[in-house]
Amino acid sequence: MNSEIIINVDANGNFTIEVKGSSGGNCLSLTKPLEEALGGVDNREFKPEYRQNSQIHQQQHLNH
Repeated sequence: MNSEIIINVDANGNFTIEVKGSSGGNCLSLTKPLEEALGGVDNREFKPEYRQNSQIHQQQHLNH
């Protein structure tokens, strides 16, 4: 399965990045360039699937 990165921006300019279809710590390496370009991570939340060996889903809230 290919990884998918979903970026949402709310009305206040805050970003949420979500990774689907990634395993292990790959989600962190996929989002690192985006995090750096957008000014860093304000809050990081891992979905329950993160601790499973199959798919990892990650959600991050970035303030811009």
